[in-house]
Amino acid sequence: MMLLIVLFALAAIVWMLPLIQTARTFQLATLVLVTGTVLGPAFFSIDGPIQLSLDRMLWGAMFAFVAIRWRMGELKLPQLNRVDAVVAAITVWLLVSVMIGGADPPKEAPPIAKWLFFIAMPVGMYVIARISEVTESDLQWGYRVLLGLGLYLAVMAIFEVSGMHALVFPRYIVDPKDWEFFGRGRGPLLNPSGNGIVMCTALVIAVLGVIRSTYRMRAVYLVLSALLLVGVYCTLTRSAWMGAIATVGTVALIYSPRWVRVLGLATAVFVGGAGVLGLKDQLLHLKRDKNLTSADAEKSVQLRPLLAVVAWEMFKDHPITGHGFGHYFAHSSKYHSIRSYDMPLENARPYAQHNVFLAILVDSGLIGLSMLIVMLVTISGMAWNLARNQGHSVAIRCGGLIWLGTFAAYFCNGMFQDVTIIPMVNMYLFFVAGIAVSLYERGVETRRVEQPRHVGSFSPVSLAQ
Repeated sequence: MMLLIVLFALAAIVWMLPLIQTARTFQLATLVLVTGTVLGPAFFSIDGPIQLSLDRMLWGAMFAFVAIRWRMGELKLPQLNRVDAVVAAITVWLLVSVMIGGADPPKEAPPIAKWLFFIAMPVGMYVIARISEVTESDLQWGYRVLLGLGLYLAVMAIFEVSGMHALVFPRYIVDPKDWEFFGRGRGPLLNPSGNGIVMCTALVIAVLGVIRSTYRMRAVYLVLSALLLVGVYCTLTRSAWMGAIATVGTVALIYSPRWVRVLGLATAVFVGGAGVLGLKDQLLHLKRDKNLTSADAEKSVQLRPLLAVVAWEMFKDHPITGHGFGHYFAHSSKYHSIRSYDMPLENARPYAQHNVFLAILVDSGLIGLSMLIVMLVTISGMAWNLARNQGHSVAIRCGGLIWLGTFAAYFCNGMFQDVTIIPMVNMYLFFVAGIAVSLYERGVETRRVEQPRHVGSFSPVSLAQ
């Protein structure tokens, strides 16, 4: 084990030298996301008081690098704005919520670990995005990386579903011992919803390529977009499909005339409603996991009303402060025994909340939920203004659209899953949030901007037009 640590440290030093020399914290943060997605704790970890993995060590090294730059006077901290204040407030409140939640839940990870890995570390990514001096070449580099990562996830998802397991990397993705979601496109995050959200982030870039590229490049981006959509389909997850539709619709909403947007929305509601009514039985009985039957899939749908009732009863007891972040299972047991509802609430006992907003409401009360909603709505307003402002460069407008597309996928999946506890999802959400807020507040740095290679076309290599 010690040999592996030494080898990783040596490799990390070599890897980080070019970034240190060019002082590009934005690029280093992007590499943290890639490492956490592909080579996260499931790939390699060191257990101890705090579980260490490659991405977590790289995250720590990134902040050490930022501290050195700040100490040397090379980093100028931006002026705090209202979004920064809300992000700081919700981070502190959730920590307080952990402390006041009482005893740790049995047979579950400590709530402080949930706060550290699913809240504090993602907020750290937001901080990095806010303090980084981002140039358009940085944005181009980041978009290329995110598009490439999404395509990798799509290809792996196709291999998973088609049974071509010999081609899947990392190998733990198709390890049948980890049975949950096995047989679906769960990817290196081992969760099809999380996999779908990351692919939707890449889908924004690919769809923008279709819209803004030259005729010659449009076919390439059509193929890439189709590949990403197939990858999302291979998650065999309804919420992921909805997220992909919402992502594409969000980009189309920005670039369509008003009458097209109104007509498209009405058509989507009509067709979607008719499709759901016509395919209700097929959707309920859809078999997805290899180890689960279609009856199990139907049970998954039927659990959500039960969990909503439990959430309502828990909310009534602690509406303002909640029961404590990460303490759901420590307090939920008695609510499954309520007999006033003619519903089998006992069936939902082993399950966490399947809605991110209900999960936050139950754990942290109206205080936590209100701050989360304020944060999401405010950032979405900033991103909408960025995306709609034709005076900005394509790279800056794309920064706003990436937040809108990612949030659309996050929202659709979050209505059916507690996406807070899916590995890396909050890391992406807070990072793209920080990008959108920074671009809205101060735009991009003008130094070291590369000239576009293909004038008049949209591509991850030439976003700066």
